[in-house]
Amino acid sequence: MTNEYLKEYFSKEWIESRASDIWNYKYTGLELIEKIKPNERVLDVGCGTNPYKKLLPNVYGIDITDIGADQVIAIEDFKTEEKFDVAFCLGSINFGPEELILRQIQSTVDALRPSSRIYWRCNPGRQDHNNEGCKQIDFFPWDPDKLFYYAKDFGYEVVAIARDYTSDQRVRWYAEWIK
Repeated sequence: MTNEYLKEYFSKEWIESRASDIWNYKYTGLELIEKIKPNERVLDVGCGTNPYKKLLPNVYGIDITDIGADQVIAIEDFKTEEKFDVAFCLGSINFGPEELILRQIQSTVDALRPSSRIYWRCNPGRQDHNNEGCKQIDFFPWDPDKLFYYAKDFGYEVVAIARDYTSDQRVRWYAEWIK
């Protein structure tokens, strides 16, 4: 699985079958907007169609596809002088081996202010996008233990964690990290 495959998949198969599902999540849908203060800068990692930008004034979306991102780039390649208060990692840091996941978390942390928050929606390793292309994707098997371990490893505290369901019962992990 390569970034090229993920670009192709997320700009075609995923956009047709799943892009509108984001608002159906209990913790990482519309409720998430209420947690953002008006002056906070938000980095939306893997923003897809960049839906939060339409609802929050200070969102900067990055994605490996060009379906709505402010900048087309993978998080592990993203460099910025500007620091953000909040990061949304809502289904984006989910693909590949642990080494890649750790590089992506580090790149996210590097883009944030010393006092910051990260909101997560993590796939527990399920190939459940309801399309054939999904079966080619190596989903990282997130679980609460990993979320707690990595939070501590990167200097954050987990202040919330829960199962985040959609109406069709697709399960993801929601977490909020704070530093």
